[in-house]
Amino acid sequence: MANVNLEAQILIDNYISNLPEFSQEICKILRDCIHTANPEVMEDWKWRIPCFNGSKLVIGIAGFKKHVSLTFFNGAQLKDKYNLFSDDCNAQNNRIIKFSSTTEINKSELIDYCKEAFIIDKIGMKKVTINKEVTVPELLQNALNNNLKAKENFENMAYTYRKEYAQHITEAKRETTKLKRLEKVISNLEKNIKMHEQYKC
Repeated sequence: MANVNLEAQILIDNYISNLPEFSQEICKILRDCIHTANPEVMEDWKWRIPCFNGSKLVIGIAGFKKHVSLTFFNGAQLKDKYNLFSDDCNAQNNRIIKFSSTTEINKSELIDYCKEAFIIDKIGMKKVTINKEVTVPELLQNALNNNLKAKENFENMAYTYRKEYAQHITEAKRETTKLKRLEKVISNLEKNIKMHEQYKC
């Protein structure tokens, strides 16, 4: 297991207590669900947010102005059998569930997701054969062709970063979501920002 912050519990308590009231209640429920799913979970403090470890980082919680995000760091391996994952905040491996109210939380479903995440952590993530050729969706390619700076930065990025951006577009289920993501992607690429550097949901 990776080293954990020995003051994590205190830091997490303080973090939650300083959030807006609606976020505090959500975070308390999420924290309890995580511990119910894995009573041996180790609380940790990374990137100034509460994190929860198995053999490595498995879950993170972050409070925002209007919602709380529950991040599964190995979420791409989860089945998402209750269709809880947000479709506007997915990275290569991470998956996010957003909550704006405690009424949106189904504890039973959430505990199922947490249990599955810790099982995957224990047995190891599935190995995926990587095809080094990135399939750029037509929507993204057309936008890149119209923005030479963004195109140059994109083409100079490593395979993993190009793939993350391509998947970010193709995985959107709705056309409006694709267009919203595309606008953000092109803006990031103009500034030569990698996906993980701006991905805070």
